[in-house]
Amino acid sequence: MTYNLMRVCEEISKRQDPELIHPSDKKYNKVLEKRQRRALKNGCFVNPLLFLERIARISSYTIRAVQNAIITGKLLAELIWALKTQLVPG
Repeated sequence: MTYNLMRVCEEISKRQDPELIHPSDKKYNKVLEKRQRRALKNGCFVNPLLFLERIARISSYTIRAVQNAIITGKLLAELIWALKTQLVPG
């Protein structure tokens, strides 16, 4: 249940500004593009399913932010805002 609540908080923060993505998603996309170039160079291809929506992992920042929000009694809106500030342009 806690995992699902953290996912909801993270997803809400991403939905508020769809142009922003999580830094780990940006890193994943860069690695995937590099892998695609290497595969094309060797005459192969990368599984197209990898380019679809990624199975989300909860970042350590999100876990710490939720823990701190519970301990300090922070409002949900403040938690979502804190998570949103960690997103970067896609």
